[in-house]
Amino acid sequence: MLISLAKKEQNSESYGVLNPKKKVPYLVVDGKGLSENSAIQTWIASAYPEANLLPQNGFERARAISYMNWFSSGMHPHITRHFRTAKFCDIESAHEDIKAKAKAMFFEQMALVEQELEGRTWFFDHITACDFYFFWVYDRALREDFNLSEFSNCTAHYEAVKKRLNVQKALAHTQ
Repeated sequence: MLISLAKKEQNSESYGVLNPKKKVPYLVVDGKGLSENSAIQTWIASAYPEANLLPQNGFERARAISYMNWFSSGMHPHITRHFRTAKFCDIESAHEDIKAKAKAMFFEQMALVEQELEGRTWFFDHITACDFYFFWVYDRALREDFNLSEFSNCTAHYEAVKKRLNVQKALAHTQ
């Protein structure tokens, strides 16, 4: 089931029956639901090991999960506070200050990712779920008109992921 956030379909009664958290993404497998990007991506990587979506080595796999959790808790919230400020504060006169602080905090994290990607195309020796998740974070920031030009490694990463056919197909659903 595709959910349109723009149409606020995640708040619909029918979606609430399926997923009481009313969050996306949400994966249903054998009648059981799973939420949260990192958990979903880890499950998919385990269910389809031939896709090589996460490193197989225990410590490297944990590092990959760490990256995904960083993107979900250390970057994504700053973008959300920037573009959905009213969800966090009813005082309209404070919105610009909240946006500025959220953007600054996001850019601090981007600088760290920039260092992580120095001299590398991917976070690991091959493309993984981490790369796809960071691609989403970067793309979301672009949609908020963040100027990310100072992050050349992150931009090169974004462009490399964007060239992949599966990514182009997924992006076609967001237009």
